[in-house]
Amino acid sequence: MSKINTDVNYKTMAGNARLVIIAESSHNPLSYKYEAIKALKQLKTAGFTHFAMEMLPLYIKDKIEFYQRTGKGFDAIKKHFQEDWNWNDAASTGYSELVRAANSLGMKIVPLDMSTEMMDEIDGRCNWEQADNSTCMDSHIQRNQMWANIFNAELKRTHSTRIVAFMHRYHAFNAGNKHIGIDSIMLSLNVSSISLIEYIGGVTCFNNGVCEGQSNADKSLRKVYFSRKGSFIPSPFPSYTVHLPEKKLLEK
Repeated sequence: MSKINTDVNYKTMAGNARLVIIAESSHNPLSYKYEAIKALKQLKTAGFTHFAMEMLPLYIKDKIEFYQRTGKGFDAIKKHFQEDWNWNDAASTGYSELVRAANSLGMKIVPLDMSTEMMDEIDGRCNWEQADNSTCMDSHIQRNQMWANIFNAELKRTHSTRIVAFMHRYHAFNAGNKHIGIDSIMLSLNVSSISLIEYIGGVTCFNNGVCEGQSNADKSLRKVYFSRKGSFIPSPFPSYTVHLPEKKLLEK
């Protein structure tokens, strides 16, 4: 296990990468979204120009562009998160605030995903087990390939383009035999200037009022904010873990 660093510095973790993937280990914790906002602020000053999200589908691209162009229409984006990414009320709010922060920083917002209807249609023909046994491609595999192609195209537009992407851990890293991560796909596309940052820890609060910790750190570190080299799933690229403190709601 690598040494922890309580000075969490996103510029250092990004290095010279043109694509930094921030991977949340769970969609639930609100703290991951606000930590990502902190990351965006640091990385913007390091020259990052774009912000891409798993949670934004391509079919609302016009609404995103209208919002970025006019400053109006944010409610339509917020409604999308409330309807399609409402793991809990806090999570959907956090995703909205991430988009608002990226826009306020002047970053180009890039939608990545297909519609849930398309995912359901694909998975109706090919489930995870079938896909992992190479008999077909499920939505997870097709989504990862689609996102990697979007990143590749954006990075080729201008040499100055640098992207921060936000997604789940099992899209960023390998999740199965055939469910390879974005990192491996980008490597196959000869894109090597990449850094991955995984979020763990924090607290998940469900709409029924139940809150559970998400930390897999040693007990002595569960209330510590830190980063360290390496990630839960190995990557061919430099990877880091950022641990957010696990804190009971009644603690001061």
